[in-house]
Amino acid sequence: GSMNLITLILTAALATAGVQAAPDISYKVTVAEPHKHIFQVEMTLSGLARDEIEVSMPVWIPGSYLVREFERQVDYFAPFDAAGKPLSWRKVDKNTWKIACAGAETVRIDYNVYAREPGIRWCFVYDEGGHIIGPALFMYLVGGEDLPVSARFVLPEGWKLEGGIAPEPVDPLLLTAPSYHELVDAPMLIGHFDIIEFEVAGVPHFYIILGNHDADPEKLIADTKKIIEADLELFGELPYDRYAFTVMTICGGGGIEHRTGTSLGVFWVRFSDETLYGYFLDTVSHEFFHAWNVKSIRPPELKVYNYEEETYFDSLWWYEGITSYYDDRMLLRCGLIDREKYLQNVKDSIEQYRSTPGRLNQSAAESSFDAWVKAYRSDENSYNVEISYYSKGSIVGMLLDLEIAKRTGGEKGLDDVIRTMWRRTRDDEAAFGTDDIRALCEEIAGGSFAEIFEKHVYGTEEVPFEDYLALAGYELKIDEEKTEERDATGYLGAAFDESDGRLKVSLVRAGSAAWRDGLNYDDEIIALNGIRLYDNDDLTRELKPHEPGEQVEFLIERHGKVRTVEVTLDERPVPIYKIEEMEEPSEEQLAVRARWLQQPPAEEEEQEEEQK
Repeated sequence: GSMNLITLILTAALATAGVQAAPDISYKVTVAEPHKHIFQVEMTLSGLARDEIEVSMPVWIPGSYLVREFERQVDYFAPFDAAGKPLSWRKVDKNTWKIACAGAETVRIDYNVYAREPGIRWCFVYDEGGHIIGPALFMYLVGGEDLPVSARFVLPEGWKLEGGIAPEPVDPLLLTAPSYHELVDAPMLIGHFDIIEFEVAGVPHFYIILGNHDADPEKLIADTKKIIEADLELFGELPYDRYAFTVMTICGGGGIEHRTGTSLGVFWVRFSDETLYGYFLDTVSHEFFHAWNVKSIRPPELKVYNYEEETYFDSLWWYEGITSYYDDRMLLRCGLIDREKYLQNVKDSIEQYRSTPGRLNQSAAESSFDAWVKAYRSDENSYNVEISYYSKGSIVGMLLDLEIAKRTGGEKGLDDVIRTMWRRTRDDEAAFGTDDIRALCEEIAGGSFAEIFEKHVYGTEEVPFEDYLALAGYELKIDEEKTEERDATGYLGAAFDESDGRLKVSLVRAGSAAWRDGLNYDDEIIALNGIRLYDNDDLTRELKPHEPGEQVEFLIERHGKVRTVEVTLDERPVPIYKIEEMEEPSEEQLAVRARWLQQPPAEEEEQEEEQK
């Protein structure tokens, strides 16, 4: 990449005016004693000629919508001029430092970042390596975020540097980027790790794995290529010239997307375990889809990142939820899961959604807007009053997909919406908020989408899954046999955690028997009907013979006092479903089904687009 146009014009204008050109910004990051978990950073700004400057540390990281206060890990800060003379400075707010340069051409700022805790949403370093996530490590010159930057790493003997930015060929520990934004939006690993390199469409891709693992490189490459190729077929091109899957098996946390890669924390993965490997591929599919949806196609509010504070927008249901809808679809398209498994997942998500009380209280748009204070800060009541923009957004994706297919006789689907978003992003730098997305659905399918958006994006109406599945010739039925077997035991409506040999209530479902009869979060369960309980298995065994309508007696400890709570067990609010094909689906229903569940014919649409 090159400097962006504005920077070039500015630089040229300043040069003609006889003014100092834009400053040169470089970082040196030293890991001297990794077991002490400290990054020593030297930030050098040359060609300044200013009386004072401000440098700032981001408070959040794009892709993770929570103010994480990265500046709290800065435990040393000292600016100097070129001769090494200390410069005076003061903090102007929690994450910004003002330095009096007194006309100094060059300013060097030394600061330390403490980084012990392994995680995908921040930096860490330990004796075998570490994770570099830009906003948690690099301060920026306020007003200079669009200037080119470089970062050189000084690492222990034998350590490597690899990730979303290619190290310079002349110096494998040097990174350069056309702007601060691009430097900090690339996941990097340092240390001793395994590198698995492969190409798709002539573009280099990497798995970089830090920590113990049992991955089979050939299988991993083959399966990942299938996912990448399915996405490539959907969008027509890759939105990057390099991509790194940086995997850490020493921490959990799922994944976080970046422009040229993703950080994946998978301490639970045994690649040889089929189920766990399936979850891993699902995460890979999700994070990879983000290379288009949210890293390229963006809401207006994220066109330029503001690292100083929360950025509010109500379309995370699209940028995360639709990505969740597609992560499974891409696995279906490239044959990593079959249609039966896909429909099973749809059924599971319907059951899960219908048994979440919060779905009737919080809309997809509200869930998106309040991500900053709610999504990453759940407590025992969240389930009762909130809905995840991931799950609700994924459901809205299915509704839109089926509705578009129905209105176009199976000619079009959600693919056409997101592919058009990508083209307009690429060609016209368009951005898409919730209302823009609605307008695009209307443009592609005809008619109004106001009602669907009003009910299911901005509203909290019950989702009529039965009606939508019928569009594709499927019936959502109650699985009588399985439901009856499960419901022979009365329903309590609480979940339990085992810690320190104690069984404690971790969640009480709104409207359930436990809720109505006064079992509380954090109650310690000592006995049920006089039988001592130690763990969840004991509880399940003792509850099993009790039918709905029967009363049971818990002996509990609450705030230091032992007492009894009597609960009359209920019936479960949601049955076990099954999705079945209709006996004689119409041609229209079959056309919708073909569009919903199969590979779309992308070529014809692209020819039409070019003729236009």
